Amino acid sequence: MNKLIINTVILITIFCCNHTEIIPKVGDTKTINNSELAEGFSLTEKSCFSCHSPNASIGNGIAPPMVAIKKHYIAYNTTQAEFTKELIKFINNPSEENSKIPNAIQKFNLMPKMGFSEDEITKIAAYIYNTELEKPGWFEKHYNKEKQKYSTGTNENKTPLEIGQRIAMQTKSVLGKNLLQAINKNGTENALSFCSTKAIPLTDSMALALNAKIKRVSDKNRNPNNQANAQELAYIKKSKNLMAKNLPVNPELSTTNDKKIGYYPITTNKMCMQCHGSPKIDIDYNTLAKIENIYPKDKAIGYKENELRGIWVIEMN
Repeated sequence: MNKLIINTVILITIFCCNHTEIIPKVGDTKTINNSELAEGFSLTEKSCFSCHSPNASIGNGIAPPMVAIKKHYIAYNTTQAEFTKELIKFINNPSEENSKIPNAIQKFNLMPKMGFSEDEITKIAAYIYNTELEKPGWFEKHYNKEKQKYSTGTNENKTPLEIGQRIAMQTKSVLGKNLLQAINKNGTENALSFCSTKAIPLTDSMALALNAKIKRVSDKNRNPNNQANAQELAYIKKSKNLMAKNLPVNPELSTTNDKKIGYYPITTNKMCMQCHGSPKIDIDYNTLAKIENIYPKDKAIGYKENELRGIWVIEMN
């Protein structure tokens, strides 16, 4: 069974050691200010570092270090605009054709779509491009300095919808890291035990840390605790209708009393098919038997790629 580890080409977890001077590459004259770098740092720190450790060696961890990313994506004459374009292209549509790292997909499988907007990817690209990246081992020495420099005030001027999306992506990153470690260690079949016992407690822990109520729900739930309510089902139905017409599905925000509630779509990809695809075609016999044993009332199978699997619901004061 292939190891399902997020592809190295998520491309976005870099923490720099020197931003005192920004020198554009040949042919690139765009000026980057510290607020843009702060945004890029905040995104990589909160949403990506749990899977893409800067200190991971090439052969260890659940995703390779970022030094390999820059090596393959940024040459001396690569402009920031060119790099940004390639980053947006891959993250919006993770595929073998859009990857520039040899054998990455064979080794790590495809990454899931992460839900970044193009504006967020642009800021991530600016941070990566203008960061002096050293080899693994530098991170511990410089991380606290970078965090102090760039992490303060990064939610200022953010809408509740944007803040909710950051919370959803941070939680997704932590869950993804732990799930992939379980898959890598025990295989897809045995990783189901992690989903049944650890996913909701981990989500609750993230909710406590991020001062928000966080849940994943679906109209075709696997765990009974993930059943969508009437308001959530309305958003799911609307989103599915849009997807059926090949129209974009955007997050939405509602207000209840003094709380803001954000809804953020979760779509399927190739990796999801191992547990949520067609029985005996995408899901092997042993995995299917495990699903039926743990979840006797499971509804979460029969999906195809790029379908709405469910939604994140983020409730904020």
